[in-house]
Formats: sequence, structure tokens, C-alpha cells
Amino acid sequence: MAYHSTSGTATNTADMLVKLKDFLVTTCGWTLHDDGSAQAEPYYVLKSVGESGNEDIYIQFINDTANLDCISVKGYLYWNATTHAGVKVAFSSAATIISTKDSAQFLYWFYGDLDHVYVVTKIVATYYGHYSGIIKRFWSAQTAISQGAVTAGTNVVVPVDDASILTVNKSYIIKDDANIERVLVSSRDTVSTPNTVTVATLVSGYGLGSKIGEDPQPVIIGRNTMPGNCYALNRWNGYPGATGQTMTCGAANGGFAVSSDPDARYSLVTMFPWLVACTSVGYEELRGEIIEVYSIGTGAGDSEDVIDLGTATYKMFNISTAGWCAVKE
Repeated sequence: MAYHSTSGTATNTADMLVKLKDFLVTTCGWTLHDDGSAQAEPYYVLKSVGESGNEDIYIQFINDTANLDCISVKGYLYWNATTHAGVKVAFSSAATIISTKDSAQFLYWFYGDLDHVYVVTKIVATYYGHYSGIIKRFWSAQTAISQGAVTAGTNVVVPVDDASILTVNKSYIIKDDANIERVLVSSRDTVSTPNTVTVATLVSGYGLGSKIGEDPQPVIIGRNTMPGNCYALNRWNGYPGATGQTMTCGAANGGFAVSSDPDARYSLVTMFPWLVACTSVGYEELRGEIIEVYSIGTGAGDSEDVIDLGTATYKMFNISTAGWCAVKE
């Protein structure tokens, strides 16, 4: 698939929920994994394999009756569409939301692809942004796929399709639809069929098709002030709980955005990436950056103005809390 954008007017929260589902499924190519539209709290669980075809992205969008004027958003390690239950959720109540209006119409802008979605809504005179999906990871996206189930223990031999992408004495994340943890690869065999790797300790058992890699599921679920605070599905040592991996977005502008909006020489506007990092003590790491959302200064124009680079255009928004952003159209 490819990158897409659209905009329009939503009648209310219920209408917005359907419009967002249609954009992601019909336009961007996500899968409607579980349809809960008939529930007391209508929801959709959407699944994507990412632009690479190798990702595991499960996101639930809910018309949350417990919280007014919003769509609640939750991410999962896995969602069972038969039992209608998720495994290892990432969210924060009344925080990981898309701002809407239950009783009145409002403007919206959707941006996304198979990796992510970025939603901007204008509620009265305030613009709110929400980002969910994977980030542009700074670690490798390669994963070794297990060729059989393994049980917990020490010195566990895991059959994989390609052991050459894993390095001995280096730690990785292993995951399936039930568990996720950090493991140390103590040895590997790239000659046998299938290849194998030996992990020093395995706390949980893992099934056929499990993935082992540096960052196999870098899914984040944002607040309604993204770029800003968000919650990652996992961190370097596995799943820490629904809000156990608090992430922060920071603009890579060095404080110089106001000097580039536009500059005095050629009236150019510089767009800076938004970086995503965990800043919790003991868990600090710079994880990557969000996709196609950029930081700009305050003087490039007004909200909803367009920056034309010739090969692409970018819509400007002054997002609540986050400040000025340019989003690829």
C-alpha cells in the first residue's frame, strides 16, 4: 500500500469512529480484525502487517461512554477475534484518546499508511493530534522466525529460519501472541536445517512462528496531544504493563525552530523529526521517531496552511501542548 490522507467533517463521535475505520481499512489497507460496532461501547479492532508485511499491529478504537468527547485507543500484543479479548494492552484511561465532540460536528484530518495513523481534530478553536502504530525504529527490523514451539528453561534451543541475523552474546526480544521477553543468545547454528539459536534463559514458552529480533513490535499509542507523551507496547526487557513504558516525543530542533520559520536568507522552512524516547530512570533509551510528522517554528504560517516542497505538501497545525507541526499530505 502507500501513504494516504483525507479530511472532512464528522457529525459526532460515533460518526468519527466509522470514518476512521473506513479510512484505515478501505483506503490504507488495514484489516478489520474484530467488529464490535453492535456493543454498548462500539469498537473496532484493526490489524496491520505494516508496510514491510512483517509487523504485528493491533489497535482498538472505542466510542468510550465512560469518557465524553473522545475515542479511546488501545494497543495490544495480540487480539483474539474469537474471544474478543486482547493480550498485553498499552493504554491509559482518558489519556490515550482522539479528541472528538459527542454532540456537535467538528473537522478532522487523517494521515496514515500500513505502519501508523495520525489524526488531527479541531474542537472549537483547538487542534488535537493523535498518533498510533509503529515508529521508525532505530534498531533493526529483522526477525528470525521460530520453526517450532519451545518451552521455558535454561539453554533452550530454538529452531529458526535464519540464525545469521542474530549475534552470539547479544540480547534480543522474543515474542508470540501470548508472551514477550528479553533473551540472551548464547550460541547459534547456521548450518543445520533449520538453523538454531540457544538462549540462556527463557521465562515463558513460545509457539511456532515466534519472532526474535532487536525490536519486533515497536507499537506506540499516543495521547490526544501528540507529538507528546505516549505509551509503548513493550520496552527493551519485554512487557511492563499497560502504562509501564511511558514514552516522550521531543523535537530534534535544538531549540532553533524559531530561526527557521522562515529563515532570513531564502525564506526557507526547516522541518525537524520528532524523536521518541523512554525517559524513565533505569529504562532510558532513544527508540526512534514518529512517521511523517515534523516540528516547525511558529512563523511559517497559520494552522491548515500548506508547505509545498515541490515533491510533497505538508499541512501545518498548532497542536495543543505539542506546538507547531507539519504533517505530510
